[in-house]
Amino acid sequence: MDNYPAANCKGFDIYPLVYKFDSPREWHERRPDRSYSASVVICREGEPPSGNCARVFHVPDMHWADLGLAKRAAIRHGEHIIDGQVVGESLAGL
Repeated sequence: MDNYPAANCKGFDIYPLVYKFDSPREWHERRPDRSYSASVVICREGEPPSGNCARVFHVPDMHWADLGLAKRAAIRHGEHIIDGQVVGESLAGL
């Protein structure tokens, strides 16, 4: 994870997490060269992302062929969570 947040939104820092996704497949199926999944860490502005005041949210049901696309999607998902646009996800208690 980066030492500095990739974005700030309404008093929260956003840290995108992008990792390689290797989908389960049969041996005879083609595999894409690269596929990435993403999550996002959200914490209060200025707080460390590894502390108790941070939360990790998975970006659901999406995979990207490019690191940059996955990173931008994670940041956008974090902004939507902060704005209260994601059903079932909350920052209450942070």
